[in-house]
Amino acid sequence: MKAHNSSFGSIKSISVLLPGITGRRWQSGGLLIAQKLARLLNAHVPTRTVTYIDREISELYLDDILESSDPADMFIASWGPHVNDLTQRLKGRRLVYYAQSTGWSIQLPISVPIISLSRHIMAQWMLDAPHTPSFLLGPVLEPECYNHEVDRDIDVLFLERKSTKYLQHQLVPALRQKCKVHTVREFISREELFNLYNRSRVYVYSSAPWASGWVEGFGFQPLEALMCGCAVFSNLHGGLADYLEPEMNAFKLESYSLQYDVARVLKVLEGGWTNRNGDVARLQAEYSEGGLANFRVVGYSWLANAIHAYKRWCHLRGSPQEFRSNFGPIQGRDK
Repeated sequence: MKAHNSSFGSIKSISVLLPGITGRRWQSGGLLIAQKLARLLNAHVPTRTVTYIDREISELYLDDILESSDPADMFIASWGPHVNDLTQRLKGRRLVYYAQSTGWSIQLPISVPIISLSRHIMAQWMLDAPHTPSFLLGPVLEPECYNHEVDRDIDVLFLERKSTKYLQHQLVPALRQKCKVHTVREFISREELFNLYNRSRVYVYSSAPWASGWVEGFGFQPLEALMCGCAVFSNLHGGLADYLEPEMNAFKLESYSLQYDVARVLKVLEGGWTNRNGDVARLQAEYSEGGLANFRVVGYSWLANAIHAYKRWCHLRGSPQEFRSNFGPIQGRDK
């Protein structure tokens, strides 16, 4: 029988809430990150993934477990468009929001702590909910995500999903006239993706905001490409700025003109590229499972923040009015 860490105090179990798992519309980096979180937390306290829209053969369903759930159970919501609804359905229960993006017009009560995937998300939430407990919990790189030191037969790799029109209709077609470009239009397996990263010399990425207000919460793919040895060309939208440093560990796209971007990509292809400041090793350590299993130099870990968030939630739940009186009127989305 697995021994779990008693540091979680009265928390008997954690349910990481997902809309579904196998459906095509749920296939995304957000799903993978939430599943990793559940797996890592399960080493310390019984943790499961629970769906609330699609019924999955291998998963529990939220409506089926609510009546029998223990008051000491914790729920973690992470799917931005559904957070308002889940907050109402789980009113009075131990709920934490693991924010992987911004936007979605989310209205969180002050009793729900926010754990942010990136510094960008945390900064945005602190503008809207300055008195809500806030914590930082970055994603975890998979052990297979590293430079395999193999021959690279693809000049430029482009993953079309969620990309900007600039890349789709201007930069990539222009590059295709000058070099070998490989475009991926479908969601592929992790193994296939890591294989493509390791076959590619340059990876191009550009994230754009949606009409809903969604912005890139972290942007995991450029980090993965960087770890696998690609020269990364990207814009710095949203959470990408958490780890991309122009001209040091990556190159900024969408500067000056299309011709300028094309010329810089071709220059890297002609002359090769090596990371200039050792950031690959630092980022590998910072976002690896091993790095997150311990208290890192930057001062946070998956487990520590989950514990702290829960303790702060318990404190606030008992006296929200007293908390308000300490800080004056709550601005933004605090309720």
